[in-house]
Amino acid sequence: MRQIVHTKPNHFMAPLVMAVISILFTIVSPDGSWSRLIGIVLMTSAILLTLQAADMVKPRRHVAAALMIIAAGLSSYGTTTGSYEVRGVGNAIAALPILFAALMVLRWITRQARIQVNMQAVVGGVLVYLLIGMMFGWIYGAVTDLGPAMQFFCSQPTSTTSDRLYFSFSTITTTGFGDFVPCTQLGHTLAVTEAVFGQIYLVTIIALLVGSIGGRARTKSEIAADEAADESEAQSD
Repeated sequence: MRQIVHTKPNHFMAPLVMAVISILFTIVSPDGSWSRLIGIVLMTSAILLTLQAADMVKPRRHVAAALMIIAAGLSSYGTTTGSYEVRGVGNAIAALPILFAALMVLRWITRQARIQVNMQAVVGGVLVYLLIGMMFGWIYGAVTDLGPAMQFFCSQPTSTTSDRLYFSFSTITTTGFGDFVPCTQLGHTLAVTEAVFGQIYLVTIIALLVGSIGGRARTKSEIAADEAADESEAQSD
């Protein structure tokens, strides 16, 4: 009798909804210390829910939360006092736990795909896409605040968090409305990197997940055989 492997259900819908709320709030809210603080709180909730759904242990979730608290404090303080360098450091720190959360979801999807691609794997894949868009938005903020000219877009001498997040998702989806254009080589590099990632991710990861959903669940013996083959290949290298 074939023994099918069953895994604990992971629900990425809650962090996905929280990520969408965080993105929409950041885009529509005015750029101020309190709106930044609320936006980071929403984003922290999305990250913690993501790490929990991805089976991440509590100590690492606590580290991610601590980084977001530090980022919130630096970003809000920098906005209130006009210390753009401090705010830039906060923006850079905020990008780290977002990237970590995205990588942990990808790790969970890889493990799940060895057994069976289910709907939660697809939802997790979409969540990673949103997290990367959020991460680039904060990176653009760090580049703006830490740059010597403090001008990221050619069309505007200053930009808000809403502008940068809007630009990030316009870029990752390769929509490119043209109303915001980075005017530095670093900005060009970051924008091209995000756009290429967005296209490759959609036509590979998301397409593979959607195409494989509902396939036959693999047995323990099949998984063990694959793991043994991977170990043998690693030793030969």
